[in-house]
Amino acid sequence: MLELADGTALSECTAITEYLDHMDGTPWLTGADARSRGLIHMMNRRAEAGLLDAVAAFFHHATAGLGPAIELWQNREWGERNRVRAADCMVYLNDVLRTQAWIAGDRYSMADITAYAGLAFADFVQLEIPDACDALQAWRDRVAARPATITAAAA
Repeated sequence: MLELADGTALSECTAITEYLDHMDGTPWLTGADARSRGLIHMMNRRAEAGLLDAVAAFFHHATAGLGPAIELWQNREWGERNRVRAADCMVYLNDVLRTQAWIAGDRYSMADITAYAGLAFADFVQLEIPDACDALQAWRDRVAARPATITAAAA
């Protein structure tokens, strides 16, 4: 959550990112014009739903998750379906990255951050990037080498 000076509370990641990115008038992560904003938000949602949310559903339903005191209801079949969904999204993102440098086009954006977080969570739950996803792996290596990523990983 981000509380603004006037007391307004922003509690969604995309809302907070939009707010912070537009504070100085030169948005980078969320897009500077209508076209780029539309593409970034579309691809961010695809990475969120197809990868990050799918990995989370796998974790909570097909593994021990956070333990029996918290995971009160699990549906293993749903969890396993989401394992497939996450792998399918990785293949989709790989295909996208065969034709462009970043998830939403020619600039690093919040869609890249979301996809990178999804892959980090996939590592945690031991869902590997499919071997054929060479463009996705190369993209991941580039994101991992960015100074902000290195700093965040060290924190």
